[in-house]
Amino acid sequence: MGIAVNPSLCTSSSEHFVEIATSSDLTRGATVVDRLNVAGDSRNSEVWAETIAAQPRKIHVCWTLNIPAWKRALFAALGAAI
Repeated sequence: MGIAVNPSLCTSSSEHFVEIATSSDLTRGATVVDRLNVAGDSRNSEVWAETIAAQPRKIHVCWTLNIPAWKRALFAALGAAI
């Protein structure tokens, strides 16, 4: 939520296709990110076809945060001092 309110909290990001695993007993609920951008490769089209059909655009993924700034924002929202 912090990034939605203050996008500058994100210090490293990129866009990728994203899927939430729902059918595997081992990975149910896991977030699968096409960080290597292999979804567009014809060899992977069958695996990613359903994801791309449901969400045809890539999702903006934040990989790293400015932690001190995030903590300041969190504590400010909670009304507490650092």
